[in-house]
Amino acid sequence: MREITVGVVAPAYVNIPLWVAQQREFLERRGLRATERVLGTTHGVTSALRDGEVDIALTAPEGTIADAVAGGPLRVVAGLIDRPPLSMIALPRHRTFGELRGGRIGTSSLTEGTRHVAERMLAAHGLAYPADYDLALEGSHVERWKALQAGTIDAALQMIPYDYMAADAGFTDLGPVTEDFALNAVCIGPLAERAWITPFLQALSEAAEWFRGNIEESAAIAAERTSIEPRYALRACGALAADGVIPRDLRSGPGALAAVLGALRSSGLIPPDVPDPAATALDYSYLG
Repeated sequence: MREITVGVVAPAYVNIPLWVAQQREFLERRGLRATERVLGTTHGVTSALRDGEVDIALTAPEGTIADAVAGGPLRVVAGLIDRPPLSMIALPRHRTFGELRGGRIGTSSLTEGTRHVAERMLAAHGLAYPADYDLALEGSHVERWKALQAGTIDAALQMIPYDYMAADAGFTDLGPVTEDFALNAVCIGPLAERAWITPFLQALSEAAEWFRGNIEESAAIAAERTSIEPRYALRACGALAADGVIPRDLRSGPGALAAVLGALRSSGLIPPDVPDPAATALDYSYLG
């Protein structure tokens, strides 16, 4: 067996294709065994990938795209989430987006992932960063949930099923993310070898297709991995199986990718004069 270390931010439901591939032996049939390494933040995963501490990563693609444009070795080889399964959850005393003015918004990174999604969502409701709110680096949705419960942040994007859990606990659900944005992708670094990357992606693709047809079984796998109540796991898997969330060919849709590139340009993480960052950063040839 070829042992692969997969860097992830957290045991998040967006990683269900990996869990299914492990549980249903889609990886083992291809001579692979994958072990997850939880790194807590999106930029932590990007750094571990760049430094060769993990073989491959399931993470937000922004850091990889910025690295590739700057001449680095990182590349995006597949897309996993095109419509973020996230909702803006606020403390119970905040009933509207306007009441978040002057507050602290928790994110998983100050340069990647939920930072950009949250910024775009808040801007759509008239709140601009940094004039109207502060960003607080809290880490994954698990850590953001802890911060919300402690009252140290005013709001944060929460991933399924934590948004359901928060609403049931009395927190304010200000609404889901409705725009496409390539939130999760498969990224490779200097340890990449086509001989195992292509079968790894084939296993993920097979697992994603199996997941869509086996929601209850997938929910049981996810509940066991995350120690989440089965009712929440089942609800989360149903949401993930909806059309447009996980791209069927594991290639990010044009709109989802354009949103990421727009966020990177507006935040200055890639130069405005780079004509086609996707041509540099994306390599879907590994999908076969």
